[in-house]
Amino acid sequence: MKFQSLRSADATAWTGPVSAADTLPLRDSGSWIEEKHRTLVYFAKMFATGMKPSERKRGWEHRVYLELFSGPGICHVRETGAEVQGSPLQVIEQEFTRFIFVDISVPVADALRRRLSGHRNSDKVEIWNGDCADAIDRLSIPHGALTFAFIDPTGIAHAPFELIQKLHRKTKCDLLINIQHSMGIKMNMHQYTPDADSDCALTRFLGDASWKPLLGSSPQRFFAEYFNLYRKKLAAEGFPYSQNHVTVNFRKRLPLYLLLYASGHPLGQEFWNKAVRGSDPQLGLEF
Repeated sequence: MKFQSLRSADATAWTGPVSAADTLPLRDSGSWIEEKHRTLVYFAKMFATGMKPSERKRGWEHRVYLELFSGPGICHVRETGAEVQGSPLQVIEQEFTRFIFVDISVPVADALRRRLSGHRNSDKVEIWNGDCADAIDRLSIPHGALTFAFIDPTGIAHAPFELIQKLHRKTKCDLLINIQHSMGIKMNMHQYTPDADSDCALTRFLGDASWKPLLGSSPQRFFAEYFNLYRKKLAAEGFPYSQNHVTVNFRKRLPLYLLLYASGHPLGQEFWNKAVRGSDPQLGLEF
């Protein structure tokens, strides 16, 4: 296992929940994470095995899983108090040739290192402790690799569009992006004004201020139009196949966030459609 500490790492002491089993940090989560993880892991398995070389197809020798904002590897479900495996400890079981996890928190990255250290695939793991943009700048991914990148921020302000641009320059990749629907955008609409500067979360996430003419719309229409702008930006960046997404809901079917898959190839979209319907037949893609 490779552990790389960057200057941008945040050494602030951990004040969140800790595990009863190992006293290491836990990611505080809601009960909806089961739906997110089920969809993610099912697709990751399809991606890792479906892109693997075989006697019948060329495939990709190097299949990289990259997770930005990875967390400590175990989640605390606040409604029940249960401790469940986070995405890194689930995806590590799949047939990728390399696993890269990035988190800015020193206690969180160290917890993930300790939790993955005994795994049979630990020799394929890299943990980068620092800012995501900083880590992407320093990553070395071989030419000819295919990367599946899961971008899972706790808020849209943490995932500016330049992260995707940096990543796309670094490697051929497909993306799965967690977009905060309710908590990240709709609930904060009172903060968005015509004079918002370039540090505004909406501007950073989209990469420009083209959202401003949408002000005055209802929250539902504002988000729908903003989301369309984001998909257009992805298409211009080289990810035209981003029409399909899954809405993850809280109680009473209240939408919390979207899982948006984006690819540069129609086969990626085909895989994603199959993965969503296979992981849960009750889930429907929204276009």
